[in-house]
Amino acid sequence: MSYILQSNAMSSKILYIDSRDASSYLAQKTKKNYDGTDIVVDLTSYFQYTIKEKIEVPLNQRCLVSLNSATIPYSFYNIRDNVNNILVIKATNLSAVGVFKEIAFPIPEGNYTAYTFAEVIEDVINGTAIQDATLAILFKFSMDYDTDLGMFKYTIERRTEDSVNQQIKLEFIFTAGTINQTPHIEMGFSGKEDIGWILQTTGTAVSIYSTNVIDMNGSIHGVYIRTNLVSNGTLDTQSGTFSNILSRIPINVASGGIIFATPNNATHRSIVDIRSIDTLTIRLTDERNRILDLNGLHFQVAISLDFVYAKRKQNIPMGSLSESITGHSHIEDIQTRMEKRIENENKQNKINDLIIDKLTKINQINKTKK
Repeated sequence: MSYILQSNAMSSKILYIDSRDASSYLAQKTKKNYDGTDIVVDLTSYFQYTIKEKIEVPLNQRCLVSLNSATIPYSFYNIRDNVNNILVIKATNLSAVGVFKEIAFPIPEGNYTAYTFAEVIEDVINGTAIQDATLAILFKFSMDYDTDLGMFKYTIERRTEDSVNQQIKLEFIFTAGTINQTPHIEMGFSGKEDIGWILQTTGTAVSIYSTNVIDMNGSIHGVYIRTNLVSNGTLDTQSGTFSNILSRIPINVASGGIIFATPNNATHRSIVDIRSIDTLTIRLTDERNRILDLNGLHFQVAISLDFVYAKRKQNIPMGSLSESITGHSHIEDIQTRMEKRIENENKQNKINDLIIDKLTKINQINKTKK
């Protein structure tokens, strides 16, 4: 929404905020130290900053909040802990009733390409985590990226070194309560159903293609800047309500680069009804409101504060109207008086604005003469 800024309103302000100057960080994570031990580190993407010079908003004005610019390192990963790194794999020996092996494999965090992602999954399925000679669960698995289709091709076949060819079923389990943490989008599936296919006793390789085009950045397509200054200026479709999103920044650089945002030509201003600003909370998330981990790096944002004269919603006191009143003449009379009062107040506000403008011009003329 656009607003006309008045020259006699409080002057605009820019808040330049660097996450390294935070008063406190509001989220942490556990990670491996260089020596293999677990350490707890702060997430630089969620912090609070205490403003030493408190900003007071005049009673007759309201504040417009908007993003002026942002500089964010693209140091977060496309495969992230507790987001999309748990792959549940199940292999069943159909030749023996009730014989199967199932694991929930945590894919290490990182920025994967389609090829490196496929290599990790291949290594797990072809390794000892699933393969088991005692249960006669033995097969060869391959996962190939088809560049023409943009899909993965999944294949299971009999191993040449095995003399016994059992009937094996391989499944990816996406619906066992872990759908919010599985890489089904990256693997090319909707995640609404489990995917399985059977290697027959004939030994012929069996292949399937992913049902969708893969998206290695399926867990994040934009960076959302959220702040305590706004609460109802932007609709969030995940929650279905207006939220504290200040701005969405598209990711238009490769991993390892810097995301720059200068929304000068498409600035959304949220009008907020706050009287003073002394603390600022900033949080970077993906589109599902999950905190991003910049992996130790810092970011900077500049927030614009503009001020306008604006009337607040007026609650018109109607008094206690008795239910014994018959007809609407008394109510209509009260409404008429209230509407007249509001009209007079509006006229007086316009007169006050004209007087302020005139005094401002006189002061400018006097300064010029001096």
